[in-house]
Amino acid sequence: MVAPAVGPAALPADQLVALLRSLALSLVQARLDSPDAFDPQSYLAQSGPLFAALHGLNRVGQLHAKECRALTQGARLDMDAAHLRLQNLLFERNHIEREIRSAEEYSSEYQNLPLHSVDELRDLAAAAEPPAGLQVPLPEGNSEQSAHELMLARLAFELVERKRFEEERKELGLVKAKLVKENEVKKARLEDLEKQLTDFVEKAKGIQAKMQEEPAAA
Repeated sequence: MVAPAVGPAALPADQLVALLRSLALSLVQARLDSPDAFDPQSYLAQSGPLFAALHGLNRVGQLHAKECRALTQGARLDMDAAHLRLQNLLFERNHIEREIRSAEEYSSEYQNLPLHSVDELRDLAAAAEPPAGLQVPLPEGNSEQSAHELMLARLAFELVERKRFEEERKELGLVKAKLVKENEVKKARLEDLEKQLTDFVEKAKGIQAKMQEEPAAA
């Protein structure tokens, strides 16, 4: 058997195995050729470093496999954490979108209030507690004077109602302005969340690609 040009520790595993096989064949052949003069010591001396080098490679391989398993586990934990954060961001995003839609669809109640007819005015005047601004009792009769006085009473009540509506409109305008401001803040927050969401998705893709590149666990 020809000795390797370099030390056994520098050889790859396949060459070490090939050398051991060659040494084993030489040992068997030498024993067959000269059974009485056969001396195994030289073969043992040659095989010792080869087995030691092969054992060292095996240990290195086991340590590398252990490191790969640890890296894979760490990457898996990072990906699970990123997935959980992604789910939380999606939930918060949906909540903010619902709040934005609710603010955009807000409708003021004063827009749906009808003006009072004469019959409604008489019903209001007959109530136990007539509304403020309504003349009680309302003018009666079919004369022009009574009709004129009734119109004046109706116009006066309409003016009070319109002033009340105007106050309500102003209050609702303030509410609307507040909602618009909150809507702008929420939109800005949603844009920031979308950016974070995109970053998390890219990080998750990178982690997944890294896991696919890692060698399989031993």
